[in-house]
This record gives sequence, C-alpha cells and structure tokens, in this order.
Amino acid sequence: MAHSKNIGVYFSANDAVYEWTIAFLNSFRTFNPDLRLILIPFNEQCDRLLKLTDTYKFEVYTDSSFSRLEAIGQAFELGYTPTGPYWFRRYASFWGPLDYFMYLDARQIVLADIKPFIEAIETFGFDFLHYDCAIDQVYEQGTFRQELLKQRRGRGFNSGRWASRKGLFSIEEFEQLAESALKIRNQLNPRNTDQAFINYCCDMKPVCYGHFAEVIGGICQNGWARQSGNIFENSGKYFLWNYGSLDHKKQVILLHWAGYQLNSLMPYRNFFDKFYLKRQPIFKSCIFYLYKTLDYLWRNPLETLRQNRFINSIYHILRKK
Repeated sequence: MAHSKNIGVYFSANDAVYEWTIAFLNSFRTFNPDLRLILIPFNEQCDRLLKLTDTYKFEVYTDSSFSRLEAIGQAFELGYTPTGPYWFRRYASFWGPLDYFMYLDARQIVLADIKPFIEAIETFGFDFLHYDCAIDQVYEQGTFRQELLKQRRGRGFNSGRWASRKGLFSIEEFEQLAESALKIRNQLNPRNTDQAFINYCCDMKPVCYGHFAEVIGGICQNGWARQSGNIFENSGKYFLWNYGSLDHKKQVILLHWAGYQLNSLMPYRNFFDKFYLKRQPIFKSCIFYLYKTLDYLWRNPLETLRQNRFINSIYHILRKK
C-alpha cells in the first residue's frame, strides 16, 4: 500500500521542560534521523528551545487557533492545573501541515522508528491510534461512563502519545463538543483536562480508534516508566523483560515519565541520562553525575520517610487541617 509522504511528528514543549526536551530530541533523532518533526510551542517561553531548531532539525508551528483552544482549556479548568489551558494547543495538529502524524509530549523518550506507527492509520483504516489506557484518569465513576462502556466506547487513553490524520476535527467542532462536555464536567476527571476532552471528543463523534499494541501487535501495552519489569536492548531495539506478564519480551517503543519530577529517584533514570548526555561534552557529563549523586543523597532518605505508612498518614491529616 502506498502511503502519504506528508507525515511526521508534532511535539509540545517550552523552556520549563528544557532538560526533558533535550533527552526527547536526542532519542527521537537516534531512531528517526529524517522524519519530519514539528514543535507546537507550549506557551511563549520557548527562547532556549528555539535555538535548537537547526541542531535537531525541527520546525515550529504556530496557529491563530491557539487562543481559541486555550479558551476551551480554561473553561474546563477547576483550579488544579494553572498551565492546563496550554495543553490544548496540541490539538491544532488536526489542521496543521501534516496529513498523517503522531503527537508526543516532551517528557518521554523514543526508542524505535516511529514511521510505521503513523502509517498504521492509513494501513489499517483507523482515524486515531493511542497508547496507554487508564479510564479513571479520564472519566469519573457514574452513569455517563457506564453508558459509554455499554456502547463499547470509553477506553480512557493517554493524551501524551497518539497518531491521527489531518481533518479529523476542526476548531469549530472542538468548540461545539466542548460546550456539550461542560454540561457533564463533574463526570470528567477534574485534573486531566486535555485528556478528558480529547477522549470525550473521540467518543462522542465517534471516531474509529484503537490501541497501538492491539492493532499492530508485538509491542508493550504501556509505556509508563513505573511499569514493572526491566527494559533491555537487543540488536538496537528495546524490549521489556517481565517474566509471566503479557508484555514479556515485547518491544518498548516509548518510555514516558508523566507525573514525575526530574530527579535522581525517578524510575529508569538511566535511560533519561543516556539520551540527555548524548551530545554533551565530558566535563558537563561529570558535573551532571555529581549533581545527580548529591540529589540522591538528600532525596532518598526523604522518600523513604514519605513512603512510610504511619508518617504519610500523619502528613495528610495535618495537611487537611
């Protein structure tokens, strides 16, 4: 089957996640040296990132619809995520320059050639393909969620990694869907505003969507860094060793740290280090590891205390007061 040549990847970032973005870009270009890559600026604070366009061969996409998308995000915001409205900018990808595309957050690394996963939209006739699922992160328990599940909808997919096609949604359609979604705002996750929104849109339209691992096969169901098991390399590809699990010896395509702060205790920190340091001179690498060691020495005892059941319970009791 002949595929469209106008394919690529959108990613969203700003200077606040500069270190994360360096690791992302190095990993992306390791496995996708020539694939078109386009930055959707998370907000206006992108001065440092914009200096990297030539180094990592990415373009910058801005659109007049950003303000309208942010307005949708603001309408969904309940005060938990001050930057939440900016998350909605990513949905300008549906009318951006690429015909078929994948969207990726910057707080992850890419461990494979992404092109086949974008082409899968055309190959298998889907509108939208997603990765990790966690319905509680999208829909609250209640009648709306129950009705979706009865209709075999409501997967609750992650909004930080997915593939789709141009024209699936328009800004006008998003605004109409947002108006109806706000009527059941109490049945959507209070924090993950953009994730709840895109799930709602896909479920209400509805679109033909599926899970990458289920459609393509041979890859891990999840890419979250906290998953059990160990990742190993074999012949330039990465696989999960988790004996007895459904994902045992399946390929790892993406590894993301959603919900984690960048520190010495985050899981799979060695993978972040590998790609973050890929273009760094030796003296900067030495400083980096010194800082990491010092960070571990003070953070590890605090984390041990935090995970103690008694201490953690007392902390939350005092916090409520």
